[in-house]
Amino acid sequence: MNVKDLTKLYDRLTPRERLPLIIAASERGDEAEADRLAHAAPRMELRLPDYHGLGEGLLWLTLFHMIGQLDLSLAFWQAQALAFGREAFPDGPVDKARAERLWDLVRIAGYKLGVEAEAWRRLHAELHLDPEWFLRDLRGYDTVKLTEEAACFVPWTAEEAVAGLRRLGMDDAKVPTIEAALQAMGAVIDQRVAWWNVDKG
Repeated sequence: MNVKDLTKLYDRLTPRERLPLIIAASERGDEAEADRLAHAAPRMELRLPDYHGLGEGLLWLTLFHMIGQLDLSLAFWQAQALAFGREAFPDGPVDKARAERLWDLVRIAGYKLGVEAEAWRRLHAELHLDPEWFLRDLRGYDTVKLTEEAACFVPWTAEEAVAGLRRLGMDDAKVPTIEAALQAMGAVIDQRVAWWNVDKG
């Protein structure tokens, strides 16, 4: 049986058969095959409320936000533990310099955590939503809240963050701002709203 004969059977695949084939085609760079498999799938007719795109956008954003905050939390605690270790068991001036660099990393992670947390609060204030509602039932929520609170004890301004990045040799790195974070969050939501508003027929 040749490839043409096989494609005639694509409409008979089950979802559990089809999706792995689509992913495999995409992984090997065969987008044409992935498209053939996708377009051969039987269609489901859905009727969704007009706020569906907004709800889905907020759900996606919640997951991205939580993953990002957990990543920063890990960096915060790891750098802090290493800094304490260098200070508690120094091996000359080299370790003192390393400890100072590690404390810069702690403060930068804490600064980013604070920026993202404040942008999250502002976004939800604009939407008249409780900023914790989407987050509080997710795994990692308590860890993130604990880390955000701990980061308040090593506060940094944007100017101090710039100076810290320069000391670490990252002169070109952009210091995150609440406004930029808020804009990025809004873009995630807008993308999903726009996707659902496109005619899918």
